[in-house]
Amino acid sequence: MRAGIAIAVAGVLACADGTRAACPDDVAVAAVREIVEYESGGVIVRGYLYRPARPNGAGVVLLHGAGGLQYDAPIYDPHAFQLASRGYQVLAPAYYDMRPARSQRDWRDMQAWRLVAADGARFLGGQPGAEPSRIALWGYSLGGFLAGEATMESDAVAAGVSLAGGTDVGRPGRTRRAVPLLLMHSRRDPVISAGSTKRWAMNLEERGATVETLELDVEGHTFDPDAWCTIFATTRSFLDRTLSVAAP
Repeated sequence: MRAGIAIAVAGVLACADGTRAACPDDVAVAAVREIVEYESGGVIVRGYLYRPARPNGAGVVLLHGAGGLQYDAPIYDPHAFQLASRGYQVLAPAYYDMRPARSQRDWRDMQAWRLVAADGARFLGGQPGAEPSRIALWGYSLGGFLAGEATMESDAVAAGVSLAGGTDVGRPGRTRRAVPLLLMHSRRDPVISAGSTKRWAMNLEERGATVETLELDVEGHTFDPDAWCTIFATTRSFLDRTLSVAAP
């Protein structure tokens, strides 16, 4: 399984051109992408690192959904380049390197994947030009739930963003932390319901988080290119504010 993941990480973006404009507000690309490895719980985790030409000190870890990094990386790629071109360090780890996907995941899987996310934040905070106190987690679907819960657990994370995550994914934790979180969801989602996201938001607030929720003007669990542009523009605005990124 690990060899297959390694091949997927190495090859999935081989033919992708993430430097091409994806959204109307794109800036000129000023970043490079490379494959990296870091350790989490004694396991080597692979991923993509997007290095900015002019770091702004902040960083964000992008967590894939249940389909795996090989499925979501081509979607994330142009937006990761845009974040990096604005100064963010960006990491997209293959957290299934720690424990592979299963049809019936349990608490051990979720705990291991949250650890990968938190250790990814620490790895990113150690990159040249990064400030360890200004690293956020971002995730989609399963990754969104992991991002929010890992943000509540880890002092290596300053903020979190969840897209299409909620209690339909799993049971929330009990850790308390005063941290900013943004939860985005569709009007109607057949996989992770809007009600599930709203219930999770209430739970997170009860545990001390400052939670912002945004209902996207779309339906479904997947998104078209225009919606992805809106999602990442909203993400940048939230991260600029919560990670104290100065306007260019």
